[in-house]
Formats: sequence, C-alpha cells, structure tokens
Amino acid sequence: MNDATPREVAWHFGIAAALSLSTVAAPFVPEAIMLYAGYRYLRHFTYGLRTWRAPARIPQHLGAKGYRDETTRRPGDATWPIGLAETGQVWLRREDLMQGLALYGDDPAWRVEAIGTLVFGACYNAHGAIVIQDANDEMLTDQLIKIAAPFGRDLEVRAFNLIEAPQPPLRISTETITNAIPDLGLGSEAIAVNEAMLPILRMLSERYRENLLTLYPTYLETEAFDKLVKGTYEFRGKDVKADDKSSSDAAAFKKVIEPLKDLSEETRKKGRLALVGFAGELATLNCVSLDKGVDLRTALSAGALMCIRPYSTLTAALVIARCNEALTALAPERAGHALVHIAYPDELSGSSAQSFREAAVKADAIGSLSFPKRAASHIYKATRKLCALQIRSTKIEDVEQARSGRIVSALKDCPFVLDIQFPAAERDKQEGV
Repeated sequence: MNDATPREVAWHFGIAAALSLSTVAAPFVPEAIMLYAGYRYLRHFTYGLRTWRAPARIPQHLGAKGYRDETTRRPGDATWPIGLAETGQVWLRREDLMQGLALYGDDPAWRVEAIGTLVFGACYNAHGAIVIQDANDEMLTDQLIKIAAPFGRDLEVRAFNLIEAPQPPLRISTETITNAIPDLGLGSEAIAVNEAMLPILRMLSERYRENLLTLYPTYLETEAFDKLVKGTYEFRGKDVKADDKSSSDAAAFKKVIEPLKDLSEETRKKGRLALVGFAGELATLNCVSLDKGVDLRTALSAGALMCIRPYSTLTAALVIARCNEALTALAPERAGHALVHIAYPDELSGSSAQSFREAAVKADAIGSLSFPKRAASHIYKATRKLCALQIRSTKIEDVEQARSGRIVSALKDCPFVLDIQFPAAERDKQEGV
C-alpha cells in the first residue's frame, strides 16, 4: 500500500469497514466470505488460472492448457527452446530473441551445438535461418541437414563454402564494397577515395562491358591513378581525355571525375595506398559477383536454410555488409520469419555488428551474433549494449566433452541467470560419451 493513491486507500478502507459492519448484522457472513475465498482460490489458482514464474517463459503448449506467465500475466506463448536447466526445459518468446542474442565461446563444438539449437528453433517455428560461420570452423551442412530432417526441410539446406568458390557465386553490390571498407579499418581516406572511384569504375564497366572488380586494382596503380587525377584514362591502348569535346567517352568521363579531383592530394595518396591491397584481393575473388549468383535478399524472403563460410576477413566483411543490405531492403512481412546468425570476426571494427542489429530490428527478424569467449576490446565496446540475452560457454564437472552455457537475460520483464545444457550435450551424457 505504500505506493497506493489516497483514493485507492479510501476504497480499501471502505470495503474493510463494510465487511466489518456486515458481520454484526449477519453472523454467517464471515463464513460465507471464507467459502467464497476458498472457491476463488480453487477456481483460479488450482484448476483455472495457473500462474508461476518459469525458468524463462511458459511454453506455448502449456499456455494452451491455461498456464499463465507470471511476468506477462497472459497465457504462455514461448515457442523457442533454448536448452535444458535443472528446472526443466528453457523456452523464450520470439520477441525476446528479437532483442538480440550473443554467444561467447572458443570451442568449435560448443559453437556448433549453440547454433544448432537456434536453427532447431527456427525449424520448429517454420522460420528460415541464415548462418554466417567462423572461417576456422567446419561447414555446418551435415548438422543442419540432421536438424532440418524431422521437419521435412533437409532438402532446403544450402551451403556456400567461399573457400571453394562455389558456382553460382554470392551476389554483392558496389554498396557492399563501400560498407565493408570502414569495417576493415582502412581509414577515412580510403573511404573517401573509394566513394570517388566507384562512379568512374561503374562508368568504365558499363561502357566497355568489363568486370568492375577487375578494373578496380588496375586504376589504383600509381600511373593509372595519376592519369585519372589529371583527367585522362587509358583503356586498351586508347587514351580518353575529359576535355575532349568530340568524344562521347570523354563526356561520360567528365561527369564522374570531379569528386576524385576535389579530394586533397594527401587524401588521394593515403587512400590509394590503403585500397591497393583491398582492391587486389577483391579482384581475385571468384566467390562473389556484382551481376550474378545467389542474392541474400531472395534467400531471406523465401525463408531459406543456408550456411555461409567465409575464408578471410575481407570475405567476412563483404558477406556481413551484404546481409545488412538485404535486411534493410526487406519489409518486415518478408523478413519477419527469419533467423540470421553471424560469427563476428575480431578483426572487424564492430560497426557492421551495430548496423546488423539495427537492420534486424527494422526488418522484424531475429539477429544473433557470436564472439570468442573474450572478444577483442574494440568489439566488446561496440557490441556490449546490442543484445539483451547472452550465452557464455561453461564446462560441466564430471561430464567429459559436455556442451553447456550460462544464459544471462537483461530482458525488461524477465531478468534471470541460468546454467543450461544444449540438448545434444544431454544426449552425450546419457550415452556416457
């Protein structure tokens, strides 16, 4: 009553006074009140509205039987199994996971079990799942097929191992390249030079039907770059000058050269040097393409089951940037039934992780991230406030090779800390592995 308003206090006092006076006029009223209270207890707490604080959330199948979640005061609606605790199964709502989940662990087998549990939840809820793996982990294809098989979705699983340069490749855009550069920490000069160079490269690619990715390092070479700054480019032994009024090639060149000229000499110099190695590696990639291959937007919209394994920091940055583009471009009704999990490399800046969480929330999708057990300082600072749920790997005593974790919830209405085992770890325990 300490926080009740004066009107509420007066109301309760009036009820108490009325009950007290009624006992004078009718001796049997107290007994009637007791019987009514007993009826209410039996009806609403034992046989009717059954509420309690679950280890996390009340699962939907129990909510259908009348069980209510004490934190939300409504029938249980949790549909996502997370693991096994001493108190039983741990379930969460889709809305909980949308607030962000972070996995922290170094053991590859632990990561496989943790990600497998998330994908199981996606299959259970008829969601799609796109998993961007760590470059050092084995492909998850076999594990995903086993998880999807009981749901009749094993034939939907697609794997893209970018080390083996699959055909068709993964489709990216020039915006993907632009978004990957800050994440690679190449500096503000590289960002500025890239923004000035891309219109030039796009013009050359369209006019001469050449691959923009292979043109990039060519025109970053010292001589070719200096010519561009002076208003000239060479293609197949032919020089084209921006001030040539009789050439359509020159007219097209003149439209796109000014941003590069406007940069200071120091910015051009530092930016070019920072981009040379980046553009050189980009030109050698057979696993990505600007005009053909698999589009993540289509995969997300279709609810696909897919795992992608990058093989370098650059390919990881490109895949993450493309994933962010896909989430941003899709409306919630198209991406709302998807889980996207990213194993985030320590070598990146953390900016794309922030963009990923923002894009996932906007698209109404579930976005989760995984990090090493001790993430790099700059990554931790960039991502520490992104996720309301964390699962950290732990070891189970007396059980060899068991995979377990400690889940910490900062959900507004459901804070908790629980030690859990993933279902596969429990099976190992029973089998004596």
